[in-house]
Amino acid sequence: MYAKKFEDIEFESQEGGEYKRLVPSEMTEHLSVSLVKVPKGSATPKHVHEDNEQIYIILKGSGVMQINDQEEKVSGGMVTYTPKRSTQGIKNTEEDDLIYIAVS
Repeated sequence: MYAKKFEDIEFESQEGGEYKRLVPSEMTEHLSVSLVKVPKGSATPKHVHEDNEQIYIILKGSGVMQINDQEEKVSGGMVTYTPKRSTQGIKNTEEDDLIYIAVS
């Protein structure tokens, strides 16, 4: 069994922010779950997941999510879906940290 508090997991640096891998990758076959923090004025680099879809569950803050050529304002309490082989990125547009859970 695996059960951990978020605060017991260390943040790791990532271009555009920090993340906590909530479930260790060696425990799963095809699943990744991370808590991501994007500071004011920062953005995650645009990237593509060739083999998997991705969901962002926005917990706190506001920003702009880009999927391919579409942009949408997002904020706490929202969820986004990105199909596989799509270009995606998210930018924090507010003063507070943008915090979300990424599932892929």
